[in-house]
Amino acid sequence: MKFEECYRYMENLLKSKDFSSVAKEFSAILYLTGEENGYMYFSYVNGKKIIEPIRHNSANLYITMSTVTFEKLITGQADVLRSFTTGQIQAKGNVVLGLALYNALK
Repeated sequence: MKFEECYRYMENLLKSKDFSSVAKEFSAILYLTGEENGYMYFSYVNGKKIIEPIRHNSANLYITMSTVTFEKLITGQADVLRSFTTGQIQAKGNVVLGLALYNALK
């Protein structure tokens, strides 16, 4: 899966979800590695969601995974918790926020 496809998937998914139960405000960076790599910055502030294909210097949560792992997650071929515990997903920062986001995105 190419980065652009991953970005469009996340953009559509994030637009359709309610994050009011996750936190009042937060930001996260998803870095996808592979043949085509790239950053996705996502923020939620005062009910407003923003997603941009940029690297941002500050966020509550930083997540790194390959585009292959990303595709397996969205197609149901992989589990987030198992992928995290086996090192296929790395997270820094507020990992509790990451779990809350995961639950909100299901």
